[in-house]
Amino acid sequence: MAKVLVIRKTDKTIHKVAIENKATLMAFSNRLPAGQQWKFEEMEEDEAEKLPFIDNSYVTAAEAQDKAKELESVVTEKDAKIAELEALLAAKNAPIETAEALIVKINAALTEEEVKTIAGADVRKTVIDAASKKIASFTK
Repeated sequence: MAKVLVIRKTDKTIHKVAIENKATLMAFSNRLPAGQQWKFEEMEEDEAEKLPFIDNSYVTAAEAQDKAKELESVVTEKDAKIAELEALLAAKNAPIETAEALIVKINAALTEEEVKTIAGADVRKTVIDAASKKIASFTK
């Protein structure tokens, strides 16, 4: 098949014209203001027929700048949320005290509730064993 000229205008329309008109159309486009100039592409006629008349995904330079500002604020909000969640996760996963310090406090505790409060949700085996041993000493 023959090649045709595909013109993408800033109003999001796509036009297919004979390639012989390229010089005239490019000259006309060059007279337009910088933000309104057309995009030209040569392609096979059968491929050009598959293109829609209006390209909803086409974005002009001005629209892209506005969209970039909107997306920048969204990204900033999401970055702040990510930082907040990472800090929360780090605080949750980081042991506040060493196991040795917790065991000393557990051994100094006077009641079973005190031992449970000190041990808390700690998952370290040495802390759990020390708490269990101390609680067992209260029941004797």
